[in-house]
Amino acid sequence: FFVKMADDPGHKVMLYFLEVLMYSNVPLTISQLAGRFGGRSFTPEMRQAAGGNEAGLKKFLLKYPSLFTVNGN
Repeated sequence: FFVKMADDPGHKVMLYFLEVLMYSNVPLTISQLAGRFGGRSFTPEMRQAAGGNEAGLKKFLLKYPSLFTVNGN
C-alpha cells in the first residue's frame, strides 16, 4: 500500500509542497508555489496532479486542510 502511495504523483506533490513550506521562514503565495512547477524535481505528472496552474494548485492544496492553510485569493 505505501509503495502505491509513494508512486502516486498527487502524493508526491503533497509531500513536495509540504517540505517547501516547512523549510520556508515565511508564508508563500500560490504564485510562488506554482513557480516551482518548472523545477528539476517537479515532473510533468506532478504538475498535472497539482492542477497545472495557480487556480488548480489552490484547489489541490484545499483538498488537504489539515496540512495546508490557504488564506485570501
